[in-house]
Amino acid sequence: MDESANKGLESKGTDAEIRKSSIRRISVEGYDTSLRMEDVDDALRKHFASCGNIIHVYVPRNYEETILCRYAFVYVNEEDVEKALRLDGSDMGGQILQIKSYPFHENHLENDLAPMKEVKVYWPQQTLKVTGYDTSLPVEDIEIELEKYFSSHGSFVYQDETASGAIKTKAYIYVQGPDAVDKALELSGRSVEGLNFVVTKVYPLPENPHMSGFIHPINLTRFTREQIEDPNLCFITEGQQKKSDTSEGNQKKKKKKKKKNKKSKTREGIQKKKKSETREGKQKKGVEISL
Repeated sequence: MDESANKGLESKGTDAEIRKSSIRRISVEGYDTSLRMEDVDDALRKHFASCGNIIHVYVPRNYEETILCRYAFVYVNEEDVEKALRLDGSDMGGQILQIKSYPFHENHLENDLAPMKEVKVYWPQQTLKVTGYDTSLPVEDIEIELEKYFSSHGSFVYQDETASGAIKTKAYIYVQGPDAVDKALELSGRSVEGLNFVVTKVYPLPENPHMSGFIHPINLTRFTREQIEDPNLCFITEGQQKKSDTSEGNQKKKKKKKKKNKKSKTREGIQKKKKSETREGKQKKGVEISL
């Protein structure tokens, strides 16, 4: 990437934009831990919806025993944190919530969280939507800087043409590990080597993410309606490609077999016709001789 591209990346984001994009973490206690993780996640999103943009909700769970931690975490923008904290003591589904600020540098809840991080054979990747890059730069340059900034496992940047004809760039990063999302959210809006990227959303995992085999990170997310309806996007997993190739191969084989059978039937018909004509000729000849 050339020097001008680096300067373009470094120049994005004013102090005001960075301040507004800073993310705050709050802890939530008091919900019903006997519920499914997905149900608690949905309930918390609805409960805090009036506070502003909910960037991420994390409900720790012991994957081996399917036990929820008594603490969950909600991530909001700095300007929305006071509204979220005012919900302390509110009722959610008959349960009284205890809501407190839990800055990224604090770790006094680690003893409660440690069992939720033990013996992880596989950590599903999570997708984060990012802004703050220079949209005039090539897609490849944006991807390189995103991965460097967040130390992510990968990134996906694409450009889309709006109804007005303008080009809109969208970017996502993929992270994996017990604290990977927290680290990425902590970096959001901070200045690192002159770069200021902002995480605007963490996509929830599907209820049953794939646990083995190669899966493209984008398939581990819950697709947004925006992505699903985008005619310029088409994601094909390795399995789908193989299935498509096999199906196409089978169709070709069927056509070839059908064609071969058709030729065989035609050849058989000609042979029968010839035999019939020969037999008929011999019969006529035999009649003439007898006369």
